[in-house]
Amino acid sequence: MEERTINITGWAKNIEGHAVLVADNIGTFFIQGMDKWQDEWIDRKVKIIGDLKVNKKSKVKLIEHPVSQLF
Repeated sequence: MEERTINITGWAKNIEGHAVLVADNIGTFFIQGMDKWQDEWIDRKVKIIGDLKVNKKSKVKLIEHPVSQLF
């Protein structure tokens, strides 16, 4: 696993029991510790700062210790 700090903006979505951030042209990022976004955050633009971990085999991107801000 590779780890680094990330500061990213994208769209709040729920996918199969997981809260994710969908960033244009970059991909989907799973948010640690969140099984879903609150209804008022869905499909809204959000900014997240946290520790990015990428699983090299599966290419899954996980943001740990997230701090999120609604735009």
